[in-house]
Amino acid sequence: MASSFANINGSKIWYELSGSGDVVVQIGGAVSAHEGYETVTPEIEKHFTVLNYDHRGYGLSDRPKQTYTIQTWCDDLEALLAELNIDKAHIHGGSMGSFIAIAFAIKFPKRVGKLLLGAGAVAKCDGMGVSHFKVWQYLAKSYGVGSIEVADELVNKAFSREYIDLQGREKLIELMLDTAKRNADTDVFIDACQVMIDADVRADLKNIEAPTLVMVGSEDVLTPLDSGPNGVGARQVAESIKRSELKIFNGSGHGHYAECADESVNAILDFLNKN
Repeated sequence: MASSFANINGSKIWYELSGSGDVVVQIGGAVSAHEGYETVTPEIEKHFTVLNYDHRGYGLSDRPKQTYTIQTWCDDLEALLAELNIDKAHIHGGSMGSFIAIAFAIKFPKRVGKLLLGAGAVAKCDGMGVSHFKVWQYLAKSYGVGSIEVADELVNKAFSREYIDLQGREKLIELMLDTAKRNADTDVFIDACQVMIDADVRADLKNIEAPTLVMVGSEDVLTPLDSGPNGVGARQVAESIKRSELKIFNGSGHGHYAECADESVNAILDFLNKN
């Protein structure tokens, strides 16, 4: 396992390569950076080369003061692949990472082998989804992303009711608080929320040629299986991409990588190993 930094579009971007075989790139979410995949990476790297990295503004990468957009993160990923001499990779995005992964597949189709969209891929947020992210912005502006108020709200949207009660709410809040403090800045988090509020790739889904796996928890209230009529949820995303399949994790909330780690790994490996 080798980690390093690459100078990408004027910023130092932290990355780590592990395993061997075809490359699977994993794009971080709005809070957790590359740590969001810690439950699945150990198994995936037994079969593939895993490229974990912290996108600009997160984790160990530079956090310049700027406006963060989905195009910024897409261009950084393309430049990172070029820097590492990786012509094509399987693109795996969870949570906000799935927003970036979809946009990347649309902008750089020749870079994409297979596309994996986890933790509830949506092409456009419905009214409730927009409200969720605006509440996040309000709390972050008021208390800071590394606050217990934000962590409490993130836990509420990240997991199912059953998982929260079984794991213990206070324990999950402490873990979320620790993750947010280490990996995210308030201004970047607010921009990330705006990226998800503004996302609308409905018209472009039909142009995605890559074989695609869409994963979602049945109890995901943040990026749901089925959106309201003003949005496009995971089921409709899968129906709109030509070569796609939908995996529903029954009983899981948004964070199926944590709630259903083994099932998530199996779904990912089964999909990647298909001809």
